[in-house]
Amino acid sequence: MFSHNGKISTRQVTILLILQMFNMNMLIMPRVSTNYLGRNGYVASILAILLGLVYVFFITSLTTSFPGLTFVEIVNSVLPNWIANVLVLLLSIKLILSAGLELRLFGEMIAQIMLPKTPMSVIMIALILTAGYLVKSGAEATARMGELLILFIGVPLVIALLALIFNSSYGDLLPFFRVEPMEVAVGTVLTSVMFVPLEILLMLNGLMKDPSKSKLAGRSAVITIGLIQGLITLLCVAQNGLDETQSQIWPVIVLMKSIGMSDATVENQEALMLIVWIFSVYMYVSISLYIISLIGSRNCNFKRENIFVWPIIPIILFVALYPNDLGVVYNYYLKFEYYFGLCFILPIPFILLLIAKIRGVGND
Repeated sequence: MFSHNGKISTRQVTILLILQMFNMNMLIMPRVSTNYLGRNGYVASILAILLGLVYVFFITSLTTSFPGLTFVEIVNSVLPNWIANVLVLLLSIKLILSAGLELRLFGEMIAQIMLPKTPMSVIMIALILTAGYLVKSGAEATARMGELLILFIGVPLVIALLALIFNSSYGDLLPFFRVEPMEVAVGTVLTSVMFVPLEILLMLNGLMKDPSKSKLAGRSAVITIGLIQGLITLLCVAQNGLDETQSQIWPVIVLMKSIGMSDATVENQEALMLIVWIFSVYMYVSISLYIISLIGSRNCNFKRENIFVWPIIPIILFVALYPNDLGVVYNYYLKFEYYFGLCFILPIPFILLLIAKIRGVGND
């Protein structure tokens, strides 16, 4: 930690990226990947790592050409002001929508499984207000909290996955890889939306003490999340069966329930994993809040980076509360990720990098 200078380390950026990608997508993605690759859906997560590394390459190639600058300053250096303002606004809107839909899915999950008598709005308001309090303390406080919570997320996750590995039957994984190449390609691309949170690297790079190591942070996060998602998908099929994995909205929760037996060493493991996702979504919302506020402050040339935190919270809550039911939210979430998610991790960084090279701005 680099006290009082607003800088964060490579390790902290890696942790923030992992926490941002360890979101509600992890609970949904086994269903998505098995819908295309069947019982071999875990292969899509492994292959998606290659796409994730491509995303990291283009994002970091752009940001390291402008060391110490965030996306806001970069687009203003490369594009005319009005186009730059449009891109900054689109990134802000995308982050707000992502945070709102993530918060709503989280509220639905907690209301259904843990707190059925508690109004869902109360659950969401409680989480986002505590996230706002953290973000008001700045980037260093958010990064410190990430370093702390990664332990509370990682240790229970490892325990649960080890229990599943040694208690699963792997017969349902056969026959191996009888899938059409086109299905593999489509499934891999759609599964790669789990790397959409890499877009925050466009802003975090400007806060790093050593921006040249952003590529290392991105690669480490992508490989970690891809392997975890692949293992979770494999265990979902092995433990729950293919049909159950494809039919459930939260196949990972069903997976955790399958080992919460009366004679288990650790009972009610689904509750343990819900706690993991409470911490995860808390950090997701916190990081999103900070990045959105940072975008607003940098765009307005304000010295304070947390001035927009509280005004953003009602907007995110509106997005979260607007859909009528879980089915609508689920469809909104998936369509948003598919059609808008990849914009800021591949085409936009690539185009900006190309224009920067043509115009001769930024470092080589």
